[in-house]
Amino acid sequence: MKICNLFIILILPISLSFHSFCKKQEIENLPLVAFLKDNKWHFLDHSGKELFKKKKLNVEIIDVLGYNEGFIRVNIKYNNKPYWAYIDLDGNVLVVSGVSYLFNFHNGRALAVKYFKGKGKDSVENEEYKFGFINYQGKVVIPLIYQDATEFSEGLAFVKNEQVRGYIDTTNRLVISLDTIAGNKFKEGLADVNTKNMIQGFIDTQGKLVIPLEYHLVNPFSEGLAFAIKGDTFGFLNKEGLFEFTVDGYIAKEFKEGLNFVGKFINQDSDLRWALINRNGEKITDYIYEDVKEFSEGFAVVKLNGKWFFIDGAGNKIFDKDFVFVDSFANGLAWISTKDGKCGYINKNGNLVIELPAADKYFDLRHNRRVY
Repeated sequence: MKICNLFIILILPISLSFHSFCKKQEIENLPLVAFLKDNKWHFLDHSGKELFKKKKLNVEIIDVLGYNEGFIRVNIKYNNKPYWAYIDLDGNVLVVSGVSYLFNFHNGRALAVKYFKGKGKDSVENEEYKFGFINYQGKVVIPLIYQDATEFSEGLAFVKNEQVRGYIDTTNRLVISLDTIAGNKFKEGLADVNTKNMIQGFIDTQGKLVIPLEYHLVNPFSEGLAFAIKGDTFGFLNKEGLFEFTVDGYIAKEFKEGLNFVGKFINQDSDLRWALINRNGEKITDYIYEDVKEFSEGFAVVKLNGKWFFIDGAGNKIFDKDFVFVDSFANGLAWISTKDGKCGYINKNGNLVIELPAADKYFDLRHNRRVY
């Protein structure tokens, strides 16, 4: 047992029948889905084979929460106590003690949060959270000294406390110093920042304010555009800070494959509907969809008249099948469930290639979200 600051790290070796992902880097061996059946979590790879099939864990997995950079994030019970933990692709379990919350790994670092309960009459006001980061070995490499922090993105993370406000690199070196504004994650070389009054703009990786603080809302950049609101103007900014085009919707997803969805309320009942647009802001469909997910691998997931299905880039329905729920394609596979009780993954021909048994929970480890 090794003690690192607040953390107790336990490495539990597992005998596995599959080769190391780090050496093979094959999509088939990547985690695909986790499901809870008969009070036990099971993990499948992209070929439908069960991961960790021969493992003999002396820990109980309570919940599956995410996957990134070779580590599955879980809640476990070990020695009848709850812990946060990660499972690597060789089946080793990294148990972390002394934290209130852990995030997925990004840029080799996982954001860790510790809750401190207040004391005395003003106990609620004295509550606080401390943020820091651990590495793949579970070692605290950036101490829990920050009052707020983002996950790492493009090698940088926003942090703040009474002494520091700005962006650090993965060695905890302050790279960008900010005065009173707060920052979010970098994407495509830019990060949105905001004042206390939530007026937003963008900085670059040198800390230069390249798009001024004059927007009431901005989304991160995707494919060179960011949805933004300035007064009564709704549209998409380019990286020069100019509206490349405006839209009549007032919420948007991110551009993927040159396509995006814009949403607005279409009646007094707060009925939010989505329209499909292209890279020039031209509508491909009207505001008809009740729910949507971003384009991926040539398809998008939409909901219309209470039914989920796939569309192509022209808004045409793909696969004339009646699904209860679907999710986006990734690595050639997409989650589906049907009225006759079948669920699992289809290929791009619409064929069910990995069928899963009935279970209490399903979690897609590519998109890091529940599926049904």
